[in-house]
Amino acid sequence: MAHLIRLTDYQTNQPVLYNLDTVVQIEEVKNYTVITTRWGRNTVVESLAYIEAAANGTEVKEVAPPF
Repeated sequence: MAHLIRLTDYQTNQPVLYNLDTVVQIEEVKNYTVITTRWGRNTVVESLAYIEAAANGTEVKEVAPPF
């Protein structure tokens, strides 16, 4: 079963559905977060804390940007 999370692409500001099972690394850089997967690298606007909370299914204290 895939573990999916909706995040916002940094360049296009469009919602993107990520499969967390393919993630290799996530790191925060200045005002965006870099997600490295098996197939490449993307940047999103959500913070590392937001991604972690959403992935764990806990209450997200940070407000995600509107889609």
